[in-house]
Amino acid sequence: MSWIIYLMGAAGFDSVRDFPEGWSPPPLGPREAVIRKLREVLPSIFFPTPAEGSFHGDGFSITFELGPWEPTPRVKLIVHGTGDEVLDLIGKVAEALDARALDTGLGDFMRFHKDPDSGRHVWRDAPQPGQWMAPA
Repeated sequence: MSWIIYLMGAAGFDSVRDFPEGWSPPPLGPREAVIRKLREVLPSIFFPTPAEGSFHGDGFSITFELGPWEPTPRVKLIVHGTGDEVLDLIGKVAEALDARALDTGLGDFMRFHKDPDSGRHVWRDAPQPGQWMAPA
């Protein structure tokens, strides 16, 4: 099971509910600059292609999907595993890219100074496939 987070330029918005209709986030920058910033934070990040990289930490891994676009509109993070280090790392990466981290488990931005872990609890505590129960 994975936890998905999108890093996007959304300065000035407190919540995704504040986005005006039809709004699109500004690009994070040229792909080469985005990869350089990621490598500054994560020197051991591996990019086999310019569109996708991976990082392996203690008990977790993160895939960084930049996609085929130039400039890079957003970075999709696919997190596998657990560990407190991953939350700190996501915050550092978001800061390096001057981006907000959209937690798909919560449906809103991660708040690193408040409770960055809440979305991971939603993801971790969700029923596994086959565990869904019909109401009695």
